[in-house]
Amino acid sequence: MRRFEANPTRSQCLTVAHKIVRQYPKTFSDAVLGVNTIGYCSLLSQLKIRIEHLNRNNTLARRRLQSSSSRADEPERRQDSYGCTRWQPEFPPGESEETLEEKRKRLEELFQQEGASGADRGEVAKLMESTYCLQRRMINASPAPTIEELHRKWPYLFAQKFIYAHFELLTDNNVLRMLELSMEECGKAILAFFKSKPTNEEIRAVLSRGEDGEIASCVTQLLLAHFKEKDGLILQANVFASAADVERTLALPQSPRLIILGNGEPRGGGRWMVSMDGHVVCEGSQPTFISGLAAVFATYYNFNYQYEEAVCTLEFIQRRFLDINPERGGSKVSRKKVTSSKTGKLVQKKPASVNPRVSSLMRKLMDFLNEI
Repeated sequence: MRRFEANPTRSQCLTVAHKIVRQYPKTFSDAVLGVNTIGYCSLLSQLKIRIEHLNRNNTLARRRLQSSSSRADEPERRQDSYGCTRWQPEFPPGESEETLEEKRKRLEELFQQEGASGADRGEVAKLMESTYCLQRRMINASPAPTIEELHRKWPYLFAQKFIYAHFELLTDNNVLRMLELSMEECGKAILAFFKSKPTNEEIRAVLSRGEDGEIASCVTQLLLAHFKEKDGLILQANVFASAADVERTLALPQSPRLIILGNGEPRGGGRWMVSMDGHVVCEGSQPTFISGLAAVFATYYNFNYQYEEAVCTLEFIQRRFLDINPERGGSKVSRKKVTSSKTGKLVQKKPASVNPRVSSLMRKLMDFLNEI
């Protein structure tokens, strides 16, 4: 791999690991990751660790280490950059703020001429990748810009295609591909677990509706029901609603939401939108639940949102499905103030490195699969 790429991304390693495990499952698969399926997470982790070891003394490795250590005294920035590999990159060689600003203006011009459909143009893709560092500078600015300001200056940043692309540059993870593979590997195992051990009445209600539609939709609803976070991530709207209709009829919160357009419970196969800061910012081009889930999760990282609602579900998706488990950097969970049991005063809560409820469910899933 390193003959072609000295520092391959996690997504590139994932592709290689998946092919190896498919070809040699008895040797390399994780036996406990699914029911009648194979897992690749252990091999993927070993590949990344080996690559980091080999790159320990190169300039890229040093630059990443300095970048993270230079902000050690900024807890909010640590939360925002948690799990990211290119949170605040330098300008590309030969580029300056002035040259990149010209490219940004060109993107604005293209959007005015062609609208959202311009996202499919090759020129737009090249300009979006080359201006990535300028996008991060604006997103990471203090005070932080509003979503409206970002949308005005970077309209293509909110297109489904570039939500995914930005997340991959930021974290080295292809969010849609990772979710699809994870659902393939362990989605049925999670369904089997909750069928055999429903943890509350909300779980039973989800299961009673059957498994019609995408497995990703059913698994996500089960997780939200298990953690009692039903309204923290997904909203429902009329199947014919426009973005303006959604903004007018729904009380859209500040934190990101996946809005499913359809009647009844979200079972996949319908249109979707993503909202942030009380506004619809993305209308999906793929009518699948998993594409919407990938988009709404990516916005938490792309735009420096912390987990404030559906905290456990989001962390489970992050750790189990996307394999984002940084050793350092704290957590994406909001640092809320709580009353100290000793002093009775409000103090800053220190979030655990892994949410205990998430850890407990993951452990129970592993035990369940070992019993099969």
